[in-house]
Amino acid sequence: MRSGPAVGIRLAVALALAVSLAPSADAEPGAATGSISYQSRGGLITVQPKYAYLVKGPDTVTGNIVRRVVLSASELAPKLRTCATMMCGDGDMTEGLTIDLDAGARINYWFVAEGQRVQYSGTAEPSSLRLSSNTDQRVAGSWRLDARPAGGPQVQIEFDAPLLKVFARAH
Repeated sequence: MRSGPAVGIRLAVALALAVSLAPSADAEPGAATGSISYQSRGGLITVQPKYAYLVKGPDTVTGNIVRRVVLSASELAPKLRTCATMMCGDGDMTEGLTIDLDAGARINYWFVAEGQRVQYSGTAEPSSLRLSSNTDQRVAGSWRLDARPAGGPQVQIEFDAPLLKVFARAH
């Protein structure tokens, strides 16, 4: 086993890097502006997300690690911090949208409104998402999507989502 100053320095650098890449327990939520419109049977629904979060963990279907941008009209950071699984955070979002990155050739998304009584999930071309930051620690940019011809939402949103939590389990 090697020891000495070089090993100590490498260990200190590795530890500092691990700490700098880990999400802060008190990381502040990011911001979202814009709107998501959805034509339901009961009429037009418009959701205006204010909060943006980035979470990372295993996809519930494939088990592959994905980055999920959570855009919510209400503050979800306290709940997301206490969740043990990736799927847990979805249960408390009553109005908003999630965007799964790294899940495949297309962007997977889920829209929810009116206390989850209205839901729509779909996929979109990656070119509809314009990112100014796309790292494991932060995803920021804009999304312009018109899924109305398929019965989906129209999305016009800007967001800046810092990493809030890394999950080890899907569910």
